Amino acid sequence: MLRYAPGPDPYFAYKLHHVDRARTAWVLAEEFGVFEALRQGPSTIPEVSQRTGLQERPVAVLLAASACLGIVGLEQGRHFIHPVMRDMVLEGGRARLRPRPPDPEKDWWYRTMKQAIQTNAPVPEELPPWVAHPDDEANVDVTAFAPERHGWRVLWGEALATAFDFGPFHRVVDLGGATGGVLVGLTGKWSHLQGVVFDLPYSRKTAEAAIAQSGAAERVRFHAGDFFRDPFPEGIDVCFLSHVIHDWDDEHCRQLLARCYQALPAGCPVLAQEFLLNADKSGDVLGVYQWFGLLYGTMGDQRTAAEIQDLMAGVGFRELDCRPIDSDQSIVIGWKR
Repeated sequence: MLRYAPGPDPYFAYKLHHVDRARTAWVLAEEFGVFEALRQGPSTIPEVSQRTGLQERPVAVLLAASACLGIVGLEQGRHFIHPVMRDMVLEGGRARLRPRPPDPEKDWWYRTMKQAIQTNAPVPEELPPWVAHPDDEANVDVTAFAPERHGWRVLWGEALATAFDFGPFHRVVDLGGATGGVLVGLTGKWSHLQGVVFDLPYSRKTAEAAIAQSGAAERVRFHAGDFFRDPFPEGIDVCFLSHVIHDWDDEHCRQLLARCYQALPAGCPVLAQEFLLNADKSGDVLGVYQWFGLLYGTMGDQRTAAEIQDLMAGVGFRELDCRPIDSDQSIVIGWKR
């Protein structure tokens, strides 16, 4: 649910960032008839998909977003409109609320998400650079160094350092590690660790600058390459994926995890960090609206811990585990035995 608890919240800014996404999800659920599709009672995702003409993936996302707003409930795999909300979101309701659709010419987010939901496909002109131009080393502007984003990742790395025992290991590779912030934070807490950022060539310039600015150049380095095609860095004994699994469909996830399995020595782990969804694919604001945002640039899927564990098990990882890193993020762990 979209709610806040008392006390410190390191994700407050990120949650506020999702307010516009929440409003857009409400508008689009109305426009595509998701609520009217639930008028007759609790329904499955395939049933809502058939009634709205949308494919199941965007329907699942819109239903989860509506549940996060408190409009829709979920029980035993069937979604329903809460009784008090029926008067607000269904035609003829006593307190009918109709969101005002934005001007698509002026609202990029609304226009893009509407197209993504209609097609269940990334919007070609809005593809992220790592999809559109994976080999373009000159395209450095797309990863322009944002100190606050690098700083967030440093804090994530410090939190990760307390959630997992890195004592037995020596070299961690962060696949798709951007500016290396997680490794800066992690290796700052575990001084014996070396970190390697494995990311596309165009990330090199800003990553190396951010790592140097953080005073971590002696313990974190950059390795350019495509983690689906190119050899992994040598000597690694931990594979770490921070918000990478959600970018890809199941087949690509299996390919990537299989490459991790092949690269690791026996007795070593893979760690996948995510804002996990609940077992029924519902969730809180960060996981749900991150899932919503995936629609326009990827064919990925926000996942549950069990779904990620199934992907890991399918390529050979064993002794699967899941544990929190902080109030909102978790790591899913698999071991090569």
